[in-house]
Amino acid sequence: MYSRMILRSMKHYQVNLVIKILIISDFLIWSSYQLLAPFFAIFVTDKISNGSIEVVGIASAIYLIVKSIFEIPVGVYIDRSKSEIDDLFVSILGTVLTAAAYFSYMFIDSVSQLYILQGLLGLGAAIAFPGWYSIFTHHIDKGKEAFEWSLYDVLLGVGMAAAAAVGGFLAEWYGFEILFLIVGLFTMMGAILLFLVKGRIHH
Repeated sequence: MYSRMILRSMKHYQVNLVIKILIISDFLIWSSYQLLAPFFAIFVTDKISNGSIEVVGIASAIYLIVKSIFEIPVGVYIDRSKSEIDDLFVSILGTVLTAAAYFSYMFIDSVSQLYILQGLLGLGAAIAFPGWYSIFTHHIDKGKEAFEWSLYDVLLGVGMAAAAAVGGFLAEWYGFEILFLIVGLFTMMGAILLFLVKGRIHH
């Protein structure tokens, strides 16, 4: 019922196609990520040799530090051109790198490998986020900014909540490998969806 209300709101407010595609792409990516996020610490302590809560903290820090180091340079780089093509392809590249990292998690068993993949995730996020935000900012419908940002936030919140509930079941019955596979696949689908906006952005 709530989802129908959201869909009716989207139709009533005539959200433009670029914004719809960006929202759906992020919905797939962030909802699938939430399949894993609540149980990441369990994965590290149970499946990684010498894994511990301390390792989880360091791994999280590596992701955030790498993301913080590279995100502003990427933003400065894509701002050099008025074309949105570089914004789009940078966003796609970062998303594909993120998917590759998630797929790789299925095969790791050491702390050093974990740290490398956390760095790759941070790099992927640093590359993907500025381009996505730039395109969203350019195409958000004037006079509907609050609604469209709210729509984005609500849809991601609902999707992430549902995924968190499902993620525990999948991990318990099928193992963490299936979680990483699903997250990687849905992240790749999010990247592929971004290609659909190519003909509707400023060249």
